[in-house]
Amino acid sequence: MSIRARYEDAVRALRHRAAALLDQGVPVEQVARTLHAERLALASRFKELTPEAERRIVLARTMRAYGNPVGPSIDFLRARGKSWEAIIEGATRPGLNPVGSPSPCDSVPSTPAAPRD
Repeated sequence: MSIRARYEDAVRALRHRAAALLDQGVPVEQVARTLHAERLALASRFKELTPEAERRIVLARTMRAYGNPVGPSIDFLRARGKSWEAIIEGATRPGLNPVGSPSPCDSVPSTPAAPRD
């Protein structure tokens, strides 16, 4: 199994953790903060396992997208209007753009497009 596949499995497994915490009555904000931290820890661990050439690409792309090489902070997500529930969902959903496939931040124009009439 590839490093990426193992990472995606580990991220998806966080869904069970989220459900268990919520079932135990843990407040949604606390679950979001916990899962977010666990997701960042997984990302860091799997980035360390990634071959250097690919890791450089991943770190640069993550830095461009989120302003740090690890991933978005809670403050970053909240500033963009993400609810605690959305943060939980995002923490349990693998990214859709592994190295070698287009990333949303690769196609973001540096200046806004002119409005069409």
